[in-house]
Amino acid sequence: MWFLYGVTVAWVLAHLTQAAINHFMFNVNPKKSLDTFERTEDRDEYTLLCYVINYENGEIEVLGETTLDEIEQKDELNKIEYITIKYMFNGKLMKYTTRQMDIEFPIYNFNIEPEKYTYYPEIMFLNNRDVTDYVRPYLGPLCNFYGDREEPVKLQDALKEHPDYDKFNFDEGTFIMISNKTKFYGRKIISKELPCNHLVWKRHAAVDPRDEEKLISENELII
Repeated sequence: MWFLYGVTVAWVLAHLTQAAINHFMFNVNPKKSLDTFERTEDRDEYTLLCYVINYENGEIEVLGETTLDEIEQKDELNKIEYITIKYMFNGKLMKYTTRQMDIEFPIYNFNIEPEKYTYYPEIMFLNNRDVTDYVRPYLGPLCNFYGDREEPVKLQDALKEHPDYDKFNFDEGTFIMISNKTKFYGRKIISKELPCNHLVWKRHAAVDPRDEEKLISENELII
């Protein structure tokens, strides 16, 4: 199992290295942070890294490309528990886990329109343990934990690759998300009691609709 995990890590690191090279060589604004969820290009760019197949017997298989027919054949021979799709979206690492063999890629066949006010979970804690780096890739292109799809992200799935996964308590305690700085309200804190069926983030909630008029007035004054 550790050998296959090592292969997975090596595969992803190789693609991330190439993606990083492409980003810094060809991005017109290389100083922009990769973690702000701000749009940097007119057209969305998807780069498939790999499919990680997790079988019910504990085996793991990594595929660079695959088809639904191939996945169904593999499932007949060795029952699949879930599949994680790892990919780059506009220079950011993304992941999506499916138990329904939803392996269609790209994840969305339309350009993602950015919100007027950027809003995303900047820091995330599970029972006071910082798990941001493991959960953030599962936010997805719409920064909503794939809440628009049939299989929104489960906290357990997002933390599967954490080295202390077996020590986490997913049934008791709290999962806390702290947002980036927002207009009027600063950072928002979203606290969820465990267990939670799936993760939720509303990227359009940066500003209360009742405060829109204030923003319009400010912009008019600036102009």
